[in-house]
Amino acid sequence: MIERFVGKNDFLSNFYECTVTYDGVTYLSTEAAFQAQKTEDNEMRKGFALLTPSDAKKLGRKIKLRSDWEDIKLDVMYGVCKAKFVQHPELAVKLMATGNEELIEGNNHGDKYWGMVGGCGENYLGRTLMRIRNEIRGFDAAKTTVDIIQWIREYFEENGSPVTKAVIGISGGKDSSICAALCVLALGKERVIGVLMPQGEQADIDCSKNLVKVLGIDSVEVNIADAYNGLMNELSKSINISQQAVINTPARLRMTTLYAVAASVKGRVVNTCNLSEDWIGYSTKFGDAAGDFSILSDLTVTEILGIGDYLQLPYALVHKVPIDGLCGKTDEENIGFRYSDLDNYIRGFEDFKDNVQLKAKIDIMHNQSRHKVEPMPKFKLK
Repeated sequence: MIERFVGKNDFLSNFYECTVTYDGVTYLSTEAAFQAQKTEDNEMRKGFALLTPSDAKKLGRKIKLRSDWEDIKLDVMYGVCKAKFVQHPELAVKLMATGNEELIEGNNHGDKYWGMVGGCGENYLGRTLMRIRNEIRGFDAAKTTVDIIQWIREYFEENGSPVTKAVIGISGGKDSSICAALCVLALGKERVIGVLMPQGEQADIDCSKNLVKVLGIDSVEVNIADAYNGLMNELSKSINISQQAVINTPARLRMTTLYAVAASVKGRVVNTCNLSEDWIGYSTKFGDAAGDFSILSDLTVTEILGIGDYLQLPYALVHKVPIDGLCGKTDEENIGFRYSDLDNYIRGFEDFKDNVQLKAKIDIMHNQSRHKVEPMPKFKLK
């Protein structure tokens, strides 16, 4: 994680001094190029051309904003930042060298829109830079988002009616948040139902409720604690319950719940697994690995975060650190390596010749978990 754009990472800052040509005018920095777009007066824009980043920002606070500024400012920031890295390949190389690190524009001047203060904020500048990094690498979040939306529509046209609903488990994390948002864009919020499934008290249930509110979708809450406890109590009368059963049973009960809801509203269950977790088997067979259609299973975590940022979903939901809900460990602590490293390996950006142990671990986990994603083997009558 890169938390501030200073020192060796100062090139990420809009205050980094390098020429940027945007809409026919050459500026001394992306800050000046950005501030200049606040007006539609071409002569006034030219006045920003030779200003330092600091002076450009000061002037930008004084001019009368164009009427559509709030609607276009994110696109403008993307445009000037993209121009910076396209026009300066040496900076693009440095951006790529940040790998899959989360880029956070931490600051002390209170900007929680473009950056973050004390870990809070929407970090739209950081998200813009990560989007550009993905595009340089070859992943286009905008195009992929459009393609997914069209694919969802086609799936429902072929496997339902104009009122068939998408039923999705809402955990409040990146996968369910992004899947739900994509379904809303594809089908409309009236055809998406979120299902919250805490097991007793859930510390982060507010994240799930916030997502439902942000998307404006209907939701139901089903607490699986009694069902889980009842099943475990009955099992314990006949068998010594393994830790694996303790871990996997809640996920399977949640999937049973989703299918019960889907059957009741004539819906289709959304699978929210991603390629990174499927690759190493970090899912529960017939639990979260089940579903009627899968939106993200061909995308890595890094790519999914890019879509979430492109959709402008709340930063706290898209970049929420996933925790298993059992022992308090993060998912990365449980699997023993970072998703960013796994994603680089999956996409061939890194071969880990200098870290053969990590490569071997990933390969072993991949080979041992194929049964979770491949069709069930069946005997074929000759």
